[in-house]
Amino acid sequence: MKKYSHNNKGIAIFVTIMLLFLLSLITIAVLLTAYNYNNICEGQTRRLKAMVSAESGIHYAYYQLRTDASAFVAAYDEISPCPISLNSGITVGVWATGPISGRYTIKSKATYLKTQVP
Repeated sequence: MKKYSHNNKGIAIFVTIMLLFLLSLITIAVLLTAYNYNNICEGQTRRLKAMVSAESGIHYAYYQLRTDASAFVAAYDEISPCPISLNSGITVGVWATGPISGRYTIKSKATYLKTQVP
């Protein structure tokens, strides 16, 4: 049988505490990564919804120009665009300028909240 000196008695508790500390750090890193990934994905989803909404605003302006172009162009401009509000918190403004050389220029702007409101 081997005799242990008094200097080696506390090594097991020290190694156990260090392992628990390292596991805690790894757990915190994984949780922070998952949280940040979730925020990034939510932001991408909101941006994609805003882009699709802006495109639908352009299609709405096409429809308005086909039905009564002069009234639509006279009623809405860049300062006061045609407001389109969606349930998802996205607001779309669309307007048309022209006709220049017989063509209209349609512009659309979508705004959305950067953070989700509960």
